[in-house]
This record gives sequence, structure tokens and C-alpha cells, in this order.
Amino acid sequence: MINTIADLLRELSEKENQRLKEQDIEHRPSIGTMYEGLTADILQRSLFEGLGLVVAKSSFIKGCPTEFDVILAEGEGYKYPYTDKQQFEPEQVLAVIQVKKTLNAKDLKDSYENLKHIAGLYVGKEAKEYMCNVATDSVHHTLQRSIKDYEDGKLSLEEEYVYHSLVTEAQLPVTIVIGYNGLKSEASLREKYYEYLEGMVSTEDDVKRGYGPNNFPSLFICEDNSIVKMMGMPYSAPLRQTPDGWWDFIASSHYNPMYFFLDMLWSKLHYRYGLPVSIFGDDLETPKLKPFLACKIAKQGDRMGWCYFYYPMSKQELNSITGTVEWQPTFLDEIQYRVMNMLCYDGELDFSEVPQIEIDAKEFGYPSLEELIQSLCNTGIVARTDTNKIRLLTQDCQVMMINDKFVMGESAERLNNWLIKHSAEILPWKETKKDENL
Repeated sequence: MINTIADLLRELSEKENQRLKEQDIEHRPSIGTMYEGLTADILQRSLFEGLGLVVAKSSFIKGCPTEFDVILAEGEGYKYPYTDKQQFEPEQVLAVIQVKKTLNAKDLKDSYENLKHIAGLYVGKEAKEYMCNVATDSVHHTLQRSIKDYEDGKLSLEEEYVYHSLVTEAQLPVTIVIGYNGLKSEASLREKYYEYLEGMVSTEDDVKRGYGPNNFPSLFICEDNSIVKMMGMPYSAPLRQTPDGWWDFIASSHYNPMYFFLDMLWSKLHYRYGLPVSIFGDDLETPKLKPFLACKIAKQGDRMGWCYFYYPMSKQELNSITGTVEWQPTFLDEIQYRVMNMLCYDGELDFSEVPQIEIDAKEFGYPSLEELIQSLCNTGIVARTDTNKIRLLTQDCQVMMINDKFVMGESAERLNNWLIKHSAEILPWKETKKDENL
């Protein structure tokens, strides 16, 4: 479903962009208004009926003087007399979009700086329940640690800063920049974005504010190319379990940009309104993404700040990475399968209470219980809470024995979709009958 609608929106966007370019108008504000109207129309077509959502143009968020091109909000805001402009409370806002007819280096800078202040509007705001659910899933996917580890003070300094960034991100609206024309390639979009950020590096005498991970827009689109933030739902990048602790929190792609637009918007609505995961289709294919920026927290003198690492990639390298990658379940051996069955039942497991597991693990070739525990933690679905204790990191994990194979997925629906797609491989006796008339 998501791919079909993304293709339709892309076709609409390209067709209407061409129509607007052919208009005999040189008045820049009027041109901007037309493109804002096109974006608002695309956004409106992306929404589900009955949610009571409002799409507003040229409007404001209380506490910020910036006029935003398009805002998606829950319910009406305060309407300014004799205009169509509205002002919304931060808690109402689900998405903010800045629109550019032509995105060049200057407009890229302006768009970032218009959106970077949004994060500050949510400091001290009470998180809604759905935001807590987003934060929990984001922490699990990124840190591959239990929320309880934070509560118990078991996170490293690097993990704590990433944890707080993820929790903050869960409260923020989706922030998007759309450039209908301009930078033509993924390489040029990456280059100009990096050049801008490189000029904003803090020094001892000049500290630049507004360049932490939460200040970056969720999505930059220019023509057929995108820069995507990987800070939770729907995209995550695990924090590297290395002494350096870099976090690849931004990536790029030249896959259909409307796919990322919908995926981010619908993920927000999915958590907020409990929309079924079926809106995303079978959820088995993910666009291939290339790393763009990594970050880590560092201390310089008395100050803490974020360091960034840029992944330089040639145009040829970027163009060679295309299409999608298929989700795969985790294949287990028999002892892993037994442990995961117990874990799915209770959510937690203390190996000291089931000493037989250690005996069985050695019979299956594991040198020690520790090796078995680590193999389960490496799946990203399990986290250690103590020396011999583990906890499930998802509420929807499913393990199955199919024929002579043991499979596991963090999402029961996604695993079932994969099994349906690959039933002939997993169940060799389930073959499609050939038409005898052929």
C-alpha cells in the first residue's frame, strides 16, 4: 500500500511541479504560495479520514516567531483575524514542512535554521503515552538495551546521551524540507548539506547552538534524493558497540522520496492513533540507505558537545547502491529456540533458576552459558539485565518451528508475511500446482 501511494504522490508532485514552472509569474511570494499549496495538497492526500487533522499553510507554533510553510496539527489553532494563518500549541503539531521551489545551498541553510528551533519548544513538556511507546521502541532498536538499564544507572555516558536524544525525538513533530527543483544528485545534496554544517562548527570562543541530533530535520528532499534521520521510528541505526561509540544517525538515498515522506508521517500516525501496521503493506522491503553523518558525545574542557563524522562517498558509489533490501527473520538453533520460547512467555529469564539450560547449551556446542547469552543478545531482540538474566526488547516477538527450521521475528505480523512470501522454500511440500493445460 505504501509503495503504491508513494508512486502516485511522486507522479502527482512531478506533474504539478512542471505545471507550476510553466506559469507566467515572476512574483516570488506568489510562486512560493503556489508551491506551499501543492505541498499542502500532497499532505492532505496522504492522510487517513476521521482523525480530525488540520493542514494549515503559512502558520505558527506558539513560542516560535518563525512562519512555517505547512503544518499538520490535531484540531484547529488560533486564527489570526482576516487571514488564513493559524497559531498552534506545540502539543497539537504532528508535522512541519518547509517548502522550496528551488533548493540551493542558501535555501538549504535557511530551511535548517527555520526548523532547528522547534526542538526547544518541547523542553519541559509532558510526554503523551504514544510518545513513550515511540521512545521505548527507539531505545530498544538503537541501544539494544532495556529501558530499565537507564533507570538502574547501567548505561555508559555515550549511551545516556543517545538515550536522552531518542526520548526527546519521540516528542517532536516530523520536520521535513521539500525542494521541488535544485540540487540534481544525491551526491550534490550531501555535499551542500555537509558544507553548511562544516561552517557551523563551534570553537572555544564561538559556541554554535542548535546543532545537536534533535535539531536536524527528519527529512530533506530535493528532486529525487533524500537525507533521512535515523533516530527511532521508522528508521534506526544501532549505536556501535565499540570504544568509539559512533552513531550513524543520518543517511541518504535516491529511492522514491515520497516513500520516506509517507513512512515518517504514517509511523507518527500509527503510534498516535493506533493505526494497523497493515497500512504499510507487508513491511518486508526497506530502501537501501547510505551512511551520511555519524555523531558521538565528547567533552572539551568543561563543556559537553556533539562531534560529527562525515562519510565521503563518490557519485559513482552512491549511484551503485539502489533498490531495497528484504527483511529477514533470525534463524535459531534448537537451544536458542527453547530459550526464546521461555522468554516470549514471561518477558524475562533468570538462567540461575533453570540450570538445565547451561547443561544443554554445552551439549549443543556452546563453550559456556555466556556464549549462549551473547548469541541471543546479538539478535538485537534480547538484552542482558544482569550477569545471568535477560529481557525481551519487544512486546510482539514470535518464534516458530517450521519444518526443521527455527525462526524468530521482532514483529509477529512481519514474520508471518515473510513466511507467506517464502512458503515454498520453508515448506518444500507446498508447491503451486502447474496448469495441466500448459
